[in-house]
Amino acid sequence: MSHSLRRIAALSCLVVTCAIPVVVAPSAGAATSPAIVPSILKNTDQYLTSVRTFFLCGTATCKKDRAALLTKAKSAMSQLTAQGTAASTAKVQKKYGPGISLFVTDVRMLTSSYHEYFTTTSSVTLSGLVGNIFYLTSDVGSDVNVLSAVEKGKPVAFNLWVEGEAATLVAMQTDASALQSSTATASIGIYANQLLEAESHEMLAHAHGPNASFNALLQTFAHNQLRISQSEILFLRGKKAPMTETQVANLNVSVASEFAKLIKTETALVKKKK
Repeated sequence: MSHSLRRIAALSCLVVTCAIPVVVAPSAGAATSPAIVPSILKNTDQYLTSVRTFFLCGTATCKKDRAALLTKAKSAMSQLTAQGTAASTAKVQKKYGPGISLFVTDVRMLTSSYHEYFTTTSSVTLSGLVGNIFYLTSDVGSDVNVLSAVEKGKPVAFNLWVEGEAATLVAMQTDASALQSSTATASIGIYANQLLEAESHEMLAHAHGPNASFNALLQTFAHNQLRISQSEILFLRGKKAPMTETQVANLNVSVASEFAKLIKTETALVKKKK
């Protein structure tokens, strides 16, 4: 097997089977422009909890309540989508601008993955979408934490800001592991690398946290992962890539080291709770 297939995701263990396609439309009564930030701060966490509980269900107890959990997730996504739509056109104070922008983008991507989950017929795509929902709900949670800090006029604590980036790193690690499988095919390799590309871009969009050195580590790691995935997709399609396979293999060694350093640094900073 080509080393281009040495990574990506055992996300199949996360797949939640459900035969009910759900179409979510933004609900009526979305928050007015001046009230959008208070609405986001008050309601988003409970929406995210409902979505996560359904998609990340792994216990016998929650599996017995699948229908009820689906109803709650559907309602939560409807409300969350409505919030994102309202926030996209809301006139807010300048200090909220960056946080609102990320919130809108993250909610849109979460909504897209949610819709696709209920329409795809591919088991591989299903598992990837569960991974997307895992880290995107965490990114939205981080956006809320940042907006809360801004609302209070205080710097956001690292352990609150890092929620989204930490989940993205987990998703990337899971995706990267699947290419090591002896059953990995070229199509799975392409899809896995596309997931890693999307995760890298999302990581870069959020790499503006309260610790500058950690931000720099994130940016280096994400940029290098992008270079690897972009070349590997071309390899797997039989096309010329900007890097050789040897260069990609060498860069993968560097990326593994960068990942380990990120985890070590993140753990130390979270313990400081600053």
